[in-house]
Amino acid sequence: MIHSDLPISFWGRALETAAFTLNRVPSKSVQKTPYEIWTGKRPNQDEPKTYQETVSSPYSEKWLEAMRSEMDSMSNNQVWTLVEPPEGIKPIGCKWVFKKKIDMDSNVQTYKGRLVAKAAFHDYEIWQMDVKTAFLNGKLEEDVYMTQPEGFVTPENAGKVCNLQRSIYGLKQASRSWNLRFNDAIKEFGFIINEDEPCVYKKANPGEGYWIAVKNILKYLRRTKDVFLVYGGEEQLSIKGYTDASFQTDKDDSRSQLGFVFCLNGGAMSWKSSKQDTVADSTTEAEYIAASEAAKEAVWIKKFVTELGVVPSISDAMELYCDNNGAIAQAKEPRSH
Repeated sequence: MIHSDLPISFWGRALETAAFTLNRVPSKSVQKTPYEIWTGKRPNQDEPKTYQETVSSPYSEKWLEAMRSEMDSMSNNQVWTLVEPPEGIKPIGCKWVFKKKIDMDSNVQTYKGRLVAKAAFHDYEIWQMDVKTAFLNGKLEEDVYMTQPEGFVTPENAGKVCNLQRSIYGLKQASRSWNLRFNDAIKEFGFIINEDEPCVYKKANPGEGYWIAVKNILKYLRRTKDVFLVYGGEEQLSIKGYTDASFQTDKDDSRSQLGFVFCLNGGAMSWKSSKQDTVADSTTEAEYIAASEAAKEAVWIKKFVTELGVVPSISDAMELYCDNNGAIAQAKEPRSH
């Protein structure tokens, strides 16, 4: 920003905004925010940090309802059983994490209460998930004991601890146990994992019915391309790559910027724009580095798409376009490789 042509009057406002933000952001070095140390008051924060704050909140009933919903999920998924604490075992702690989900107009849509285990890492928390209670489906192979959730301890079970049967948010093994459970479950439906992209599964020997459905989808896309979806302009599916680079655009460290994009029949499917790791001494070198990064991506795409088996032309050489003749000549020079 120091190299921009912004007016001097802008900088005072920028510093004021930065100071305002930093004064209200907690850090690991101090227990309180700078604003709280100076004024003796906490910044205006609507989301409670503890169970006690939740109970005294004006929206306590909303938060309690969210916590009860979380406890119902724990019960339905049989996450733990209450047992007497084993001798010599120190149970891990747990805490409530509260979050408001707001819409684009800043109106509160949902009050969320998430029970999180204080596991191997101090205050290690996992909050946002695409699937509600997803981690609760992962089975634990180890014996893990946890204290009972605050606010939900009955007098008759006051001395007991939770013997976890399934993973819970905050456990270091939660992600892995969920992934193993998901992997086993989806394989039961005949899917196999893609070796080059473990997040992708494909149907083994899908049969003629599946391919007919795929063809119908492609026909639909072609028929509606003039409506709002543009789907290529070639007879068969093909992938093409384009690469470019700027020369020493960063004034501080003189590094160049690289970029590439790969398109499937005109639609971008993979792209990248980043600063190069080394300092290029010429535009040819900067372009060559960008083309090299794009070539690595092309190798991965070729392997990935080949395994999917839906792009017949992938067996041919993939076209990669570069607008620098020096970089192209360098790529064709055997002594450079």
